[in-house]
Amino acid sequence: MRSQLIVDRMLVYQASNVLYDERFHRGVNIIHGSNGSGKSTLADFIFFGLGGDLREWKPYASRAEAVVLQITTPQGVLTTRRYVSTDPGRPMDIFFGPMDQALSAGSDLWQSYPYSRPERGYSFSQILFRAIGLPEAISDGASNLTMHQILRLIYVDQLTPIQRIFRVDRWDTWQTRQAIGELLAGIGGYELYDRQILLRETEKKYKDVSTALTNLMAVASGYGEQILVEHIETSISDASQERTRLLAAIDALGDEDDDGEATQELKTARAEALKAFKTSRRRVVDLTDAIETLGYEIEDAEAFLEHLKESLRDFDDAALTFTALGRLNFEFCPSCFAVVREKPADHCQLCNEPQVHGSDDSRTLAVRLDLQMQLRESTALQEERRDELAIMTANLRVAKLELRRASTTIEVSRTGPATKREASVAELSRKVGFIDSQLEVLQKRLELGRKIRTLSEQKEDLNNDLTRLRNEVEAISRSQDQRKRSAYTLISSEAKALLDRDLEEHSDFGKVEHVDFSFAEDWIAINKDKNRSGSASGMVVLKNSFAAATLFSSITDARFCLPRWMLFDNIEDKGMVEERSWNFQRVLVSNSAKAEHLHQIIFTTSKIAPELEHSDLVVGRKYTKVAPSLAIVAPSTTRTN
Repeated sequence: MRSQLIVDRMLVYQASNVLYDERFHRGVNIIHGSNGSGKSTLADFIFFGLGGDLREWKPYASRAEAVVLQITTPQGVLTTRRYVSTDPGRPMDIFFGPMDQALSAGSDLWQSYPYSRPERGYSFSQILFRAIGLPEAISDGASNLTMHQILRLIYVDQLTPIQRIFRVDRWDTWQTRQAIGELLAGIGGYELYDRQILLRETEKKYKDVSTALTNLMAVASGYGEQILVEHIETSISDASQERTRLLAAIDALGDEDDDGEATQELKTARAEALKAFKTSRRRVVDLTDAIETLGYEIEDAEAFLEHLKESLRDFDDAALTFTALGRLNFEFCPSCFAVVREKPADHCQLCNEPQVHGSDDSRTLAVRLDLQMQLRESTALQEERRDELAIMTANLRVAKLELRRASTTIEVSRTGPATKREASVAELSRKVGFIDSQLEVLQKRLELGRKIRTLSEQKEDLNNDLTRLRNEVEAISRSQDQRKRSAYTLISSEAKALLDRDLEEHSDFGKVEHVDFSFAEDWIAINKDKNRSGSASGMVVLKNSFAAATLFSSITDARFCLPRWMLFDNIEDKGMVEERSWNFQRVLVSNSAKAEHLHQIIFTTSKIAPELEHSDLVVGRKYTKVAPSLAIVAPSTTRTN
């Protein structure tokens, strides 16, 4: 599946006032207006509407309340909505369907997604990546790529220095730039990125397990060498045997005569022993009940998880069937067998919902995402329940040991008062109590030893996984070197071809032999010169040509993941003469017309080529300072008397 993005329509509004509402088309889209008329503002709204992290708004643009975009993706038509703000990381609302339906839909039909990837659920970048057909890739091992980072390469804005490939970002690293470039150039498919994501998750688990193991070892260091499970189990066995021997001795003394009077001390001891026994018994009962209840919850949750997995499989089968057969018309309702009344031709013959091109795919995406998210959240909750069950089971073992000691104490106290025999019984009981204390300590130490052994085994397994994954990533990377050379050669050739078509009388490039570039280091070089001191307008041509070269390469080569979409703001920046800008516009239009695959180019210009000015390629009217792109609405602070 080719990755694909088409912006169909953009709506900007403030309360009930529509500030901008235009439809875009496939191929070249030209936004035309004089300087200062708001063209860059429209480009910024597109960037923000697609997920860019825009914080600095032009004063009149900041009056807008929200921007709404309808986009077409391989997974269907989606409508995005983001509220204008200077706050970073704004969330995005997504409606799985066209804008006309979205605008009349209730708020419950919109899904809100955060900017950052949440622990559970999805970020809006994850949703758009899946819809557009982009692999969910990692950057520098610390975070997943976002729509904002992808847009840094496919939105050529005015504020970025003309020597740079990428839009300037506050938290920029060469690893991130390289990951963006290689992802969009199709270097590394799902196999590599899946391995990289798995490697990153495994590294995190290894770090967590190592930290937990280090902390437990620090606690265990107080026990000296007695942390091995085998040693502790031997100690417990020895102590239990001694305890049995002492209890037998107490039983033997019980057969001897005594004078029978209990002292006040003994009464008090009996009362305390009874109290401790009741407390221990209550704790055992509570833990047993809780474990039983949690066990039922785990069984129910396991059945629900299986149901979700089955639903997901059934849904995928149904989606595949729909793709193969198309819409089905029913004579009888499959639920209640009533006769289905005939509906308008462009409506579903069952539920009477209007049919909209692309809406089936977007609904399919929405349902699948919902099922996948439920499955992910339910699985995470189930893991938490199992962890809780393990802790409660360990606590129950300790509680039962405490109950056993309390039971012994109370049993011994009942046997009686302070005679010579009782004194012997008391002494033996004291020893039993001491052994019980030792057993309690040993039991806790045994739990600690078992945790240490489990974590040690997990750490060793994870270390083996890390070694295997790193080897796999290295092997896949080596195998992709050929793909990298192929993609880079194509981009270089396309860039050279575009520069060769620059107007000779205005060009200061000389003869272009070769175009080099580095995504990681963020530079472009002509004939190995990456620090060329040409004119500013020439650098703009170089920068735009390189961006266009990556776009046209993606149209030519299906292995590119760049979504066949590019946004240029003010292509004649830095004082470029209009003939040179016209020439670049004509090159874009010419190449676009020859392209065999679906794509979209949006560019803004104040110097539109004469033959393009009244063509169908222009979106909206010509904007001026007097009649800017946004229908300006007075600030809310303005009052009338």
